[in-house]
Amino acid sequence: MAWVMLCGLKVNGQVMTNTSEGLCKSLVLTQNGYDCVEYVATTKDGFLLGVQRISSTRHSAPSSKGPVFLMHGLLVGGDVWVLNTPSEALGFILADAGYDVWIGNTRSTRFSQGHTTLQRTDSAYWDWSVDEMAEQDLPAMLDLVYGLAHQRIHYIGYSQGSQQAFAAFSQGQLLTYINKVVMLAPVAYVDHGSAPLELGLFDLHVDQILQAARVNEFSTQTRMGTQVVDLICGQTNRRCFQSWIFLFAGENCCLNITKRELLERYETQATSVKNLAHLAQQGRRSNFARFDYGSAENLRRYGSPMPPSYSLADIPPLNMLFISGLRDALADQIDVSRLIMELRSDVHSYLDPSFGHLDFILADTANSRIYDQILSFLEAS
Repeated sequence: MAWVMLCGLKVNGQVMTNTSEGLCKSLVLTQNGYDCVEYVATTKDGFLLGVQRISSTRHSAPSSKGPVFLMHGLLVGGDVWVLNTPSEALGFILADAGYDVWIGNTRSTRFSQGHTTLQRTDSAYWDWSVDEMAEQDLPAMLDLVYGLAHQRIHYIGYSQGSQQAFAAFSQGQLLTYINKVVMLAPVAYVDHGSAPLELGLFDLHVDQILQAARVNEFSTQTRMGTQVVDLICGQTNRRCFQSWIFLFAGENCCLNITKRELLERYETQATSVKNLAHLAQQGRRSNFARFDYGSAENLRRYGSPMPPSYSLADIPPLNMLFISGLRDALADQIDVSRLIMELRSDVHSYLDPSFGHLDFILADTANSRIYDQILSFLEAS
């Protein structure tokens, strides 16, 4: 395999580095023979975000169709785009189709754990929510991609990866970089979600329990995370004791037994308790707004006692494709419909009658049912 790695260079202020534990080193990529380059994008608040560029060796003129940026969702990382086989994983499928594939990783996830001054044990390291991901992470990563690709970027966001983009777009950010937009399990509003994790946040106020205990990091691998899972599963649906998949995503139609066993061994990615608290605020209040710090701090930060909403109507018309699932326990159809109604774009929308939340990125049948539509949408004039 022709493996190209860059080390110690700077382009447009962004560091490119040969990281020893990056996604490019994973067995999935090396065994399947894809070219992969590791980059690091530095946010203005100091987080070091891993960004991977993948191209296929099956084409004499690889990456001729332009850049596509893939943004993962909550509690997973960029590796979800390449966990499946080359014929099933969207990252590989896009590369084989001739696209210049870029994979983003938000702060604190496996390939974005670094910071210029802070350690993971510092409380300040975890002082962020989707607000900072929209204001800091996406601009840093897309600045890097645009600076190297020199073309407008197709954006594909999954779950919270879509919510970050909606927040950024509503503030006028990144729009000059964007070509077409594809949202899988699109999320802005979340108040009709029914997955055990959401119910634990909305109804059991798990976020407030964690904040009262001065816990900053949420991970299912920690002792406190295990206790939280026990609480949520005991009070909502005991099935999630046996499966983090059900805890996080509810029912999924099309993950075979082998895939389920693989996913159960997958280590979910950490996030901040503040990020979960922000999600809980949005769910309880049926809004899509900035983080609520309380009236006094809101007044200092925002100039008003209540946090401002992200106005979807402020997003200019974009060429968008939304793909959602009727059985999705996180991106509920009522919430998706509300999102579409508030956008000014004429959204191309497809509803799969049986897909759940994880099916969009990991189902065996996602290629024929979903990804073919994405390719057709991207290639249409």
